[in-house]
Amino acid sequence: MSIFTLITVFLLTTLGAGQNAQQSISSEATHYPNVIRAELPLYPPLTSTLRISGTVKIEVTVEKGAVVEAQVKSTEIKFSDPKKDALYDSQAKKTMASRFLSDPSLANLKTWQFRPEDRATFLVTYVYEIEGEETALPENPKVELDLPRLAKVIARPFKPTCSDCGAQNHGGTGSSTATVDPKDGSLSIQVPVVASAIPKP
Repeated sequence: MSIFTLITVFLLTTLGAGQNAQQSISSEATHYPNVIRAELPLYPPLTSTLRISGTVKIEVTVEKGAVVEAQVKSTEIKFSDPKKDALYDSQAKKTMASRFLSDPSLANLKTWQFRPEDRATFLVTYVYEIEGEETALPENPKVELDLPRLAKVIARPFKPTCSDCGAQNHGGTGSSTATVDPKDGSLSIQVPVVASAIPKP
């Protein structure tokens, strides 16, 4: 065997060992704890009405089975209506609109519970999409989960209408009522539905 062959074999062996070590380090860095409980994420109603879709990436720290820190790393929003996109032309307005997705994502993430021995920091991606034919009434969204990495919520677009609004809802004559059940002390509140129109841009 020549010296050139020995050097080549040595370099290939060293590079292979280095890649294996790097792969084991990166797999340890992306340890995902096991989720034992999580509330389903929902499509935020206002965001769905405005037909805003997007992606929210959140860095999460879990200790002793609970979320102890969650920080939004990035938010991308898209408007399906070009007129609404023009309304949010400045960065400040886009940052404000992005909170329509990031705030509910953070709230949902804080409901997640993990195994008590789990401790990790990792990235979670929430994806919100508007797909399908427009409906007259809002429908339950489709939720796809690959926890704890991904939560995807897909809603159908709907056109808000006021066809069933009566004059009683516009006159302010309805009143809220609250009753307490004497048996178990639970509180029941009834609030009349008041229709409101969404202003057009």
